[in-house]
Amino acid sequence: MRRAWLLALSIAVACDSDETGILQLRILEDGREVPARVEVLDARGAAFAASDALLLHFECEVAPLPEWLRGPVSSSDRLFNRATGTEQFYSAGKAQLELQPGRYRVRAFKGIEYRVGRAELEIAPGEQTQLDLQLERWIDMPALGWYGVDDHVHITRRTSEDDQRIGIWMRAEDLHIANLLQVGTVDQFGVTPQHDFGEAGEFRFDDTLLISGQEHPRTHFLGHTITLGADRPVDLRDTYISYETTFRAALEAGGLPGYAHFGLGPARDGLTLDAPRGLVHFLEVLQFSSPHYDVWYALLDLGIPIAPTAGTDFPCGPWSVPGGERFYVHLEEEPSRRGLLDAVRAGRTFVTNGPLLDLRIGATGIGKELRLAKPEVIAVEGRVRYDPERDEVKRVELLRSGEVVPAVPIRAPGEIRVEWVGEQRESAWWALRVEGDKTGAPPMEPLPSGPIADFLGPRIANFGDAVEIITAYHTAREGVRPSAAHTAPIWVTVGQSGAARRALAAQRAEEALLRLDDLESRLGEDRIDEAEIWDWVPYSDGVPIEHLRRNRAALLRAIEEARAHYRDMLASTPKGR
Repeated sequence: MRRAWLLALSIAVACDSDETGILQLRILEDGREVPARVEVLDARGAAFAASDALLLHFECEVAPLPEWLRGPVSSSDRLFNRATGTEQFYSAGKAQLELQPGRYRVRAFKGIEYRVGRAELEIAPGEQTQLDLQLERWIDMPALGWYGVDDHVHITRRTSEDDQRIGIWMRAEDLHIANLLQVGTVDQFGVTPQHDFGEAGEFRFDDTLLISGQEHPRTHFLGHTITLGADRPVDLRDTYISYETTFRAALEAGGLPGYAHFGLGPARDGLTLDAPRGLVHFLEVLQFSSPHYDVWYALLDLGIPIAPTAGTDFPCGPWSVPGGERFYVHLEEEPSRRGLLDAVRAGRTFVTNGPLLDLRIGATGIGKELRLAKPEVIAVEGRVRYDPERDEVKRVELLRSGEVVPAVPIRAPGEIRVEWVGEQRESAWWALRVEGDKTGAPPMEPLPSGPIADFLGPRIANFGDAVEIITAYHTAREGVRPSAAHTAPIWVTVGQSGAARRALAAQRAEEALLRLDDLESRLGEDRIDEAEIWDWVPYSDGVPIEHLRRNRAALLRAIEEARAHYRDMLASTPKGR
């Protein structure tokens, strides 16, 4: 008993010692130092960052704002990761920490495809401890032609030093392409600026490519948009609310326009207006630790080929790290800006926060079209691979035009297959959807709330549905953090029928026409003043009434053009309008 007491006393004295120890840490893959996100915790769970940790900048504001309305802008050598509930830091491959004597746990992370590196060690006073932590892949997606992308990151790039620092940061997350978005409003285009666009805005660090894009236009009236990979920025203030002018200029500049944030809120109107006219090529369907597919499904049901993408909105999205939600593109060669755009345009994508997917109908893969002269038997196979240490896959579903097709899962460690064989009688889109829980992760957090959110929500057209849907998703998963993934569709066309399930397409077209009717009504003289809620918030994503009035004629023309597309869809069905 006395010996145990003396041992405990000696440990306590050592822990309180002023003489620290040094941890020399190397993160290795095949003997080579590689960037990674690192966590060092003591026995009490306190976190420590290396003296040579990568300096991080967190910027999420629309400036210039009044001081009382400014969002946080800060620099730090560490990041609080809500997906683990711990503080972590980024390392270029080696790190030095000065630590009090005691026991420590070390973890190193490198995106989705690597197992988490783990070690425990003792730091002795006055001594240097060397730790070489080996990282190993559990899967090599580039070897299969798939490359990871975050389409929604907000980090300022002004200098070559910024390029190098951000390149290391994104490589630490094993992102092959990071789309860095410059943000604007009707009043400015200068938040998280990029030093160049197009080829001059590209920077390659090892296997990671940085490119410039824009989240501009973004309004409370038609939603937030993203442009991927244009040769130059597009900043059209006079016609800002008429997204068509920006989208056409972006396409002319070699870029690819799409919509952010699930297409929820006012973006439902923007998509209804722009998607049938061929101006929209992708939609973010996974973000903020949440998937939401309903808006996307409706577009697919109309036969509109919109690719699913995913991005974190880092650091504005508080639930993830860069690449925590990402999408994969299938490429024939190493990642490039043009290759990315071609893959998204063709729909060769899947979204995920962990599980990795494949889907085939015979030899036809994701994003392709299978044409059948007449109804015939097809064989559909979906495959999911995942790291059981981080993901518990509970449901693997084959979807035919949004409806689950019964299929018996075939399970093996870290892999699930589903198969269906049957007759394809009418045109449809097929996809693979995966749901589950993150293993050992802290639970979801509620969406921000408070007087401002409560005040704005009911007053912004269609904004309330976004808050309600995401809040309901978070609430339903109280106590867990979701694991999610979804492929882009494979299109099966039977005979001359181009749209998936004509009856369903007719229903979707009717819904879209009603939405256009409401949008037209809100542009009427008796309702247009509803937009003045935003007049008191300078540099917000609101649009002044005067600007709406100047562009009302262009918006009304766009509504009529979109109507014509939906009416054409209805004309080919028994139920016309």
